[in-house]
Amino acid sequence: MTTALWISITGAMSAIIVSLVGAWLANRNSIVLQTRKLKEDHYIGYIEALHNNMTFDETNENVKKYVFARDKLLVIGSEDVIIKMVRYENEGIGKGVDVHDKYLTELIKSIRKDLKIKDSDFPLVYMKTWKKI
Repeated sequence: MTTALWISITGAMSAIIVSLVGAWLANRNSIVLQTRKLKEDHYIGYIEALHNNMTFDETNENVKKYVFARDKLLVIGSEDVIIKMVRYENEGIGKGVDVHDKYLTELIKSIRKDLKIKDSDFPLVYMKTWKKI
């Protein structure tokens, strides 16, 4: 074979390899972005359901929505988020305000960490409720 033929074959193989690696990297990045979007949607739904469950309108529908949002987090949430969520439910709900706020803040911090949102000085979080007039 001539040198020109070897150069052509090598160039074609290099192009194929580069395109395969590029496609693989693009696909991997797409999966990461889709997973992050899915997590964001589920986390927002969970916080919304938690908020609605904490209002003075304690209907069975709010409890159902909270349990459904919580169950979805068991599938998509990181291990740290699930641990903090269970700890918040077991040790924070129904306890004093300081204890509740501590566990809620830990839960929110772990959600933000899972979404790769950097925090340097995250404040204490609490659920704001308004009394019915």
